[in-house]
Amino acid sequence: MTTPFLAPHEAQDQAVFRALLRAMSRPGQGYRLAPSGEAALKAIGQALLDLETRFYTPDPGLRARLSQLGARAVGPGEADYLFFTELGEPAWADLEQAPIGSLLHPEEGATVVALSGPAPEAVLRLAGPGLPAPTLFESGLPARFWALRNQRVRFPLGWDVLLLEASGLCRAVPRSTLVEVT
Repeated sequence: MTTPFLAPHEAQDQAVFRALLRAMSRPGQGYRLAPSGEAALKAIGQALLDLETRFYTPDPGLRARLSQLGARAVGPGEADYLFFTELGEPAWADLEQAPIGSLLHPEEGATVVALSGPAPEAVLRLAGPGLPAPTLFESGLPARFWALRNQRVRFPLGWDVLLLEASGLCRAVPRSTLVEVT
C-alpha cells in the first residue's frame, strides 16, 4: 500500500487541523501551529473554511484573504466562524450577535477565532470534558470577553473559542467547558 504524497500546503493544512482537534479535546492546553499571529488566522481559515462555510471578520485585509478560500463573508449573526485580530470596543457588538445554535441544531453555534493579547489579562479556571481536573491558564483576552462568553453559553448552545497566542500556541475552549475568571 502506498501513501499519497502531500504538497507542502496540504501537509500544513493537515497539521493545523490536527492541532485544532487536539486543542478542542484538551481545553486550555497549548498546541503549536507552524505560523503565528495573523498568518495563523489564515492557516486556520485554510483548514476550516470551504465553499459551504460562512465567516465574519471586521479586518478588511483578512476578509480578502479568507474570501479567496471560497467561503462566504457574512455579518456576525450569520457566521460559522468569526475571526478577530483584536478584541477592541467594536468587537463586543459583533460577539453579542455570534450564533449560539438552537436546541434542535446546536452545531450551528459559531467558532470564535481570536488573536490573544501579548500579556495575560485574565486567569481562567477551566473544568469539564477533556480535563481530568480543573485547570488554570492565563488568557491574553480580557475578562470582559470571558464574561460575555459565559452569558452566551448554555451547553449545548454557545460558541467555541480558539485562542492564538503570539508564541504560536493555539488553545481551545469548547462550549462544553466551564470557565471561571479568577
